[in-house]
Amino acid sequence: MTNPEKLHAIERKMQDDAVRKIAPLDLGRFRRPLIEGNRGLAWRVAWYLVNALLFQGAILGLIPSSMKAMILRAFGAKVGSGFVCKPRVSIKYPWFLEIGDNVWLGEMVWIDDLCRVTIGSNVCISQGTYIFTGNHDWTDPTFPFFCEPVVIGDGVWVTAFQRIGPGRRIEPHTLVADNATSETST
Repeated sequence: MTNPEKLHAIERKMQDDAVRKIAPLDLGRFRRPLIEGNRGLAWRVAWYLVNALLFQGAILGLIPSSMKAMILRAFGAKVGSGFVCKPRVSIKYPWFLEIGDNVWLGEMVWIDDLCRVTIGSNVCISQGTYIFTGNHDWTDPTFPFFCEPVVIGDGVWVTAFQRIGPGRRIEPHTLVADNATSETST
């Protein structure tokens, strides 16, 4: 097989993996999940505004990372020293976030944490990475929500535009990249 044929076969396999049959959905029967440990509405609204202005913003998002770390701690996150947070980062709920020392979050990182996300020390999470703890069971017509913690070990480099989903455990000193990911489920 020539290189173009190999690439075409790989692309076809990736498309097949990304498209699959699911149960016939009946979203009228969906039940809104209770997020255990979540804060009240006023707290969530306050964080939403702070996140939109000071983390997601391209201009106000330029405030120093040390100030962002203080804000995250005020909202319940555990953040170590040496934190670097670029502009246009989105964090769903900081009270579910634990970050070690010397962690870098690149632009447009989205931490969609509906339960605990733990990031070890000396970790680089590159731009555009999406870390999410919740999803839906597409084998059930009621499309129930589920949530599982994510753990990223010490010394990990998550390269640009990666996705790390519910229940993932990235072992220490691992590269997370297309076709080079080494990760295990919890």
